[in-house]
Amino acid sequence: MRLRAANGVKFMKLFLKFAWVVAAVVFLAAASAVLAQRPGAKAVSAKPAPNTYNIANDVSLQGTVVSYTENSQTPPIGAHVLLQTSAGNVDVHLGDARVLHLAKLTIMPGANIRFVGQMSAVTQTSGTNNAGQSSVFLARLVQVGAQLVAVRSDHGLPLGADGLRANKSLLANAQADQKGGAR
Repeated sequence: MRLRAANGVKFMKLFLKFAWVVAAVVFLAAASAVLAQRPGAKAVSAKPAPNTYNIANDVSLQGTVVSYTENSQTPPIGAHVLLQTSAGNVDVHLGDARVLHLAKLTIMPGANIRFVGQMSAVTQTSGTNNAGQSSVFLARLVQVGAQLVAVRSDHGLPLGADGLRANKSLLANAQADQKGGAR
């Protein structure tokens, strides 16, 4: 009987040591998770990647249409306008031409047109060889006369043909911007 009692005491001591080790591991794991989520601990400000679309960099570009290509194979693929400005000719990418058709927006050579968007470097490819880079103006808004159409989201993504529904809210924001209203 004494042998069983001695084994039970040894077992209980071993169990208590094991319980303390488990408790210590759990405590350290919880403490490290709490410290990892501390605001300001080794905080690094997020920097936008180069060549990403940032609406804060949008500019207005106005000129005369030299040519309009509805389905250009020149990157980025989609509708392009060659615009003559006071600074020279600019290649403007409009995205999906169906958005313009749905909005009943017609772009004709000789027309005076205004774009809101930003310049971007685009890699031109020729077969399997790189042919270099060129600059393209990524239009977010297109204005012909009093008609204003959004062709790109606020994040710079071209709108699809179903984007005309989104145009209502984008158009409202753009009109507020033109009037100096709040965003």
